[in-house]
Amino acid sequence: MLKISFALNHKISALITTSLLFVFSSVGYTNEVPPIYSQCIACHGDKGQGNTQLKSPALAGLSAAYVTRQLLNFSSGVRGSHEKDTLGQQMFAISKPLDKNKDVPVLSAYIESLPVVNVDQVTSGDLMNGSRYYQGKCGACHGGKAEGNPAFKAPKLTAQNTDYLRRQMQNFVNGIRGNHVEDKLGRQMAMMAKTTSGKELEDILYYIAQQK
Repeated sequence: MLKISFALNHKISALITTSLLFVFSSVGYTNEVPPIYSQCIACHGDKGQGNTQLKSPALAGLSAAYVTRQLLNFSSGVRGSHEKDTLGQQMFAISKPLDKNKDVPVLSAYIESLPVVNVDQVTSGDLMNGSRYYQGKCGACHGGKAEGNPAFKAPKLTAQNTDYLRRQMQNFVNGIRGNHVEDKLGRQMAMMAKTTSGKELEDILYYIAQQK
């Protein structure tokens, strides 16, 4: 009787383990690099760490929802269609052929699974002022430590290249990004971006860079 019970429990455990492995693999919990990500490596790095020389942002740690939204925005021309957005136009060309029902979900899930890569970068500013300005203008949406806020569809800003963040703020201010009629969230950011500049902005960026 004991042997039968042990054998039965062993079979049940094996069945549960197999079921869990199937569930995890089906939602993207895997260390295997999907082939579709291979075209992203040249610019964004094999670990999603970004490339400052190519002015490519870090992707690791961004939520799947945010990555999905940006890929769809690029592919539809909501983002990256402005004549002065040369880098955005490159992403538009790359995103256009992606299958939104197959490629985009795979890419988004894989990017979300990547551990954040903290890359050292030379930044300077007033941390106290940066914290004050950030909390007053950015924290409500992006989180007190720039960790992002899914409820407001606001992306994580930590571990992002400061030059990239500065360039996006300039793009928002100059109407290069967030000017499309269908980009409601982008237009909100464009409005907020116009409320800060100069040393205040640099202090905000310095605060963000210090959040690990």
